Amino acid sequence: MKLHLLTGMGLLCAAGAATAADAPAKKTDWTDAVKKALILYESPDTYIKKVNLSWREQFQMVSVQPNGNNGRHLKKGAPPFNQEFRRSFIGLDVHTKANTQFHIIGRIGGLPTRSTYPGGRTKRNFTYTDIYDAYIKQKFDSAKGLAVRIGKFSPKFTYDYNMSNAAIYAIERSALTNQYGLDTNWGVEFTYEPDKQNNFHLQLMANDRACASKSLTHSDVYRDGRGLKGEFGWEDKFFATMGAKRKFNVTEDGFQSVMLEYMHDFDNSYGRGGKGANYYGFGFKDAVSLSHEYKRNKFLFITNLVASFEQIDGNGSNNIGLQLQPVYSINPHVDLVFRYTGMMGDSACKLGGDRYITTQTTAPAWVDSLHTFYFGVDVYASAINKNAAKFMFGAEYTTARDGGRDCYNGWEYTAAIRLNF
Repeated sequence: MKLHLLTGMGLLCAAGAATAADAPAKKTDWTDAVKKALILYESPDTYIKKVNLSWREQFQMVSVQPNGNNGRHLKKGAPPFNQEFRRSFIGLDVHTKANTQFHIIGRIGGLPTRSTYPGGRTKRNFTYTDIYDAYIKQKFDSAKGLAVRIGKFSPKFTYDYNMSNAAIYAIERSALTNQYGLDTNWGVEFTYEPDKQNNFHLQLMANDRACASKSLTHSDVYRDGRGLKGEFGWEDKFFATMGAKRKFNVTEDGFQSVMLEYMHDFDNSYGRGGKGANYYGFGFKDAVSLSHEYKRNKFLFITNLVASFEQIDGNGSNNIGLQLQPVYSINPHVDLVFRYTGMMGDSACKLGGDRYITTQTTAPAWVDSLHTFYFGVDVYASAINKNAAKFMFGAEYTTARDGGRDCYNGWEYTAAIRLNF
């Protein structure tokens, strides 16, 4: 009996060892080697578990082709072409045994960014050195899924702004998202993720943006881009975002998710073009975003409906917008992307949210309605870490109306390379 039992146990152990040996190793490629090279220190036995660098780069070129029949042409002295280092960041992360993360990302200065055309002349612009992200994030063993983040980071609102700029499918975020002009801001964030299907967040944030006023009493203490950007500025702008996300119908080949978000501006004393404080809120008193994600195999469909209320320092009107974005993966290296964005609101739709249209042309920054149609191809250098290195090509047609007439129609062609390690 004992002999049979020992023999059986030996066979089971041998089978287990063979299974482990036959199990396929996790696939890696050159992007994993780059990420490993950026790890400065790693040890599970010390208080400091890991110290690593991060690097993000994006260079892009654009050609804006307005339809001359509508009377909106290129600005005086402006060619249709522009190019720039859109993003250039280097960062440092420190992870501890106490589930604390120290995170900082700095913008690399001195690189050429998009040209502008004041008074008919070409002005060459360059990136400035500043602190883009700087925060401490704490997770709690006693409250599973709860995390608190304090410092400077991006607000969460709309589908696009819940994604890193390294992961978005189009070269630029949609007009629906860019109308709010949100960037990294100082604040505190509470997130609760009890399981993989549910997520909740609350953010209380302060303004951080340069304007005509560069007073030491306000949130920007650098002058003309020199020095560090970002001190607390609660007296200038205070706004909050909150949201909840639910993932359901999760299977091996896909899922669905619904996300509801709300954003509120507590101080509307300064607004678009206002003087005095450094306004960098989101331009409306309140806004609500409802998004849905459908994923099956190679197909992803994103829907985002947004309503914004009481435009600040405008005519107080509201707007409503819709984003529809299917993405189809031809193979692990190539995605096809289409995006429709539509917005309506009495002089409350921000055409100036597009990075190049109002830079290169005489189109107005705010219109009554706009519609954009984006056609894009994303080519990934790595099928394992898709967002590590990719080439992106996009063509977007925009049509806008203001005061009952067409005020802009035209194409915008963009090519970009994006690296994220």
